[in-house]
Amino acid sequence: MYSVEALKLYQPGSFTGTYRLRDATYCESRHGQPYLKFMLEDSTGSLPAYIWDEHLYRELYLPNYVLIQVTATTRVFDGQLRVNVSNMVPTTEKTSGEVLRLIPQSLCPMLGMLSDLEYVLRQITIPALQNFVEAVLADDGITFAFISVPASLRHHHSYPGGLLYHSLDSIQMLERHRDFSRNSYELAIVAMLFHDIGKIMTMTSMMTRTSLGSCIDHDKLTLEVLSPYLRRLEQQWAPGAQELRYLLTWKINKPVPKYDMADLVACCDRLSAGRDMLMAKKKPYLSPFPVHHPEDAGNVTVALSQERYRNKREMV
Repeated sequence: MYSVEALKLYQPGSFTGTYRLRDATYCESRHGQPYLKFMLEDSTGSLPAYIWDEHLYRELYLPNYVLIQVTATTRVFDGQLRVNVSNMVPTTEKTSGEVLRLIPQSLCPMLGMLSDLEYVLRQITIPALQNFVEAVLADDGITFAFISVPASLRHHHSYPGGLLYHSLDSIQMLERHRDFSRNSYELAIVAMLFHDIGKIMTMTSMMTRTSLGSCIDHDKLTLEVLSPYLRRLEQQWAPGAQELRYLLTWKINKPVPKYDMADLVACCDRLSAGRDMLMAKKKPYLSPFPVHHPEDAGNVTVALSQERYRNKREMV
């Protein structure tokens, strides 16, 4: 299945696939023919798309980011690549291996972070853990907030997209420590990725606190957010589910942990937060991971995004 990036690169002509629909607009040509214009999107980018057969869309409810299966062709018009859709069906199905690609790029305030997330997920080789992470990220109610909310409002990583950045930054620090078993190491990656997932219920991408966040600490919501998927993991790998729950909830001010990796997870969390506050006083910084593709300019965009947001805060 072609990603949007691959469509731009290869211009395959006819293709079929699953994508996100964004900004659907009902239009009329100068000859009076009705048509639908929208953006076809995934985690790699977006393309303008058109449907000229009114029967395909006139009875459909098409909110932003709805999943659609399309049969279409690519063409170049006025020097711009476009997509003509000959068939479109809304769907809720995400096939295994496609979950990350179907995260809309436009919802992530920092371009490049989704490719960093893909890099992290490639480090997970245990099937039960792969299934767990994929199931969590397949939940739009979780993922859309996870990639867009801040890690805090006034403390560390306090900008839209800061939660994802903080999670990836913590994992990058974890990568330097390979003297644990493979199972513990991969569980730590997942724990670092989702250790602050409760914040999706306490903050918004508009840099405001939710009503729930005004009375309940995010730490108390982590297991609640992940509970359906932890139960499923427990069925596939009970010891792993137990250790992951422990890593997600152990705090550095508690006694010596039952699992040694818990101490490292907590330390990486604090180091990432401290480094962000230190760097905020100096200058923006780049993505914690190396560029994975020569054409990936996301790391530069990360720095610019943070700089613009911090400048805006200073003006206020």
